Amino acid sequence: MRVMRVVVAPDSFGGTLSAVDAAAAIADGWRSHAPGDEIRTVPMSDGGPGFVDVLHSGTGGRLVDTCVAGPLRGSVGARFLVTNDRVYVEAADACGLHLVDPSPVTVRSGHTTGLGELLREASVADRDLVVGIGGTATNDGGAGLVR
Repeated sequence: MRVMRVVVAPDSFGGTLSAVDAAAAIADGWRSHAPGDEIRTVPMSDGGPGFVDVLHSGTGGRLVDTCVAGPLRGSVGARFLVTNDRVYVEAADACGLHLVDPSPVTVRSGHTTGLGELLREASVADRDLVVGIGGTATNDGGAGLVR
């Protein structure tokens, strides 16, 4: 019997499974039918929701929880990942599509202020800063981030 080497490398399944959870579920399903195969899970991200989780699953590091301005009003929970040489931030945590209901108000009012707050907190560490940008509910061109 031949052993197959399998790489499972999904992105998130928008609104249902994170990339990490999707990779685990696919690998579990594969193993149930071919238990002798070698499976490696490599969750992926395009920079949008799940970016920090994917990096954390692959690199380790320390997750830091915080609270920042949401894309319309109020505050939202956000976090960043600190590794030995970098800090990773996910824009969608502060101003992602999942934080709003699509409407004309969202188009006119969504802002990136929370992303600026998140970057300010993450830049305290003396490391390179990497920002994953995708799935945002804003079109202010980063004006809120700069403010």
